[in-house]
Amino acid sequence: MKTRVIFASLILGLGLVSTQADAATTTNTDDSPAATKPASAMLVNGSQKQFAAYIGQNVVKFAQTTNWQNFMSVVSLYNQSPSAVLALSPAERTKFNEAATQLQNTLVKQKNANASHWMNQADYTTRMINYLWNVNQTAAEAADIQ
Repeated sequence: MKTRVIFASLILGLGLVSTQADAATTTNTDDSPAATKPASAMLVNGSQKQFAAYIGQNVVKFAQTTNWQNFMSVVSLYNQSPSAVLALSPAERTKFNEAATQLQNTLVKQKNANASHWMNQADYTTRMINYLWNVNQTAAEAADIQ
């Protein structure tokens, strides 16, 4: 009887040790659009002001449109507090995405290295903001289900 108790304790102990080893090797992955991009690949940390200056000098007509204002207001809000963009209404989100599309089309027509650089940064920023909206929507739907 004593040997059975010792044997059962040994098996239980080995099971716990192997479970802890598996838990220690678990890794979390970030599948967000900006996970593999450095912060310099987005319109953050003051680069949105340089971008605004570039647009103001090189794409004057677009800089005077409401699409430009819609785009920059969301990007500025994102820079102030990324979570603040979650409070935007669906209509404001739609306006932002329309403005981002128009901005991409405008920058494609520029056909120079600076325009390409800014186009990539605007695209990464747009994708990150949309990613936040999608994740927040999914979380809200999961909370509604519960």
